[in-house]
Amino acid sequence: MKRFFYLLLFVLLDANRAAAWSYGEFVSCHSLNPMPAVTFKTSYGQLVHDFNLTTSEITSRAHLKEKGFFADGLAVAGPRISFRLLRYTVRQLDDNATCVLPAEVEFFFGYSQPEIFVSKDLDKDSCRFSVVIRHEQVHQRINKLVLEYFLPLISNELQQAVRDVKAVKVASPEQAQEGAMQLMKYYHARLEPILNMYRQVLDNEQKKLDNMTNYGNEWELCRKYESERRQKDAEADE
Repeated sequence: MKRFFYLLLFVLLDANRAAAWSYGEFVSCHSLNPMPAVTFKTSYGQLVHDFNLTTSEITSRAHLKEKGFFADGLAVAGPRISFRLLRYTVRQLDDNATCVLPAEVEFFFGYSQPEIFVSKDLDKDSCRFSVVIRHEQVHQRINKLVLEYFLPLISNELQQAVRDVKAVKVASPEQAQEGAMQLMKYYHARLEPILNMYRQVLDNEQKKLDNMTNYGNEWELCRKYESERRQKDAEADE
């Protein structure tokens, strides 16, 4: 009888140990997590016009590889995309499991230091100068319009990502930083598809402006203008 009692006690203790071990392993962290605060920031930046570089210097900045092709103008926007986990909380389930819960996240999607460069080699009263500056301003206009189009799409995806990726589980509170980094990886993975779509759309729209057909039309515009002006000047001298 005593032997049976010890055997029963051993089984009960072993079961308690198993229950304690399995609690943190199988309990989800998601139900513990309140909705984190989300801050979504954007900015187009302050557009600057620079007329201090030569055509050669602008060409070098544009990294053009076409032989004999020179850039009289350049538009730079500098897309800026950043995601930060500003605060997170740590909640220990047991000796073998700890939840890392996001408390505040911040996302920035926009541009930094948008600039337009127009060569100082161009006469500011010339048709070529007017066409070049207009061309680069259209580039910046495209940057702004594509940004505005994607702002609500990315904001919605961010909100959904925060709802879906609520917490991660690590072995101990000492690994909380690793858990925070894992949260960041999850958020980046969720947002990367929509960000790649933004980059592709932006590139496609800019190519509609930067192609040999459009370049030819711009050159032809100035050729006709200069031709008509010379004709008028000749008629005025008669």
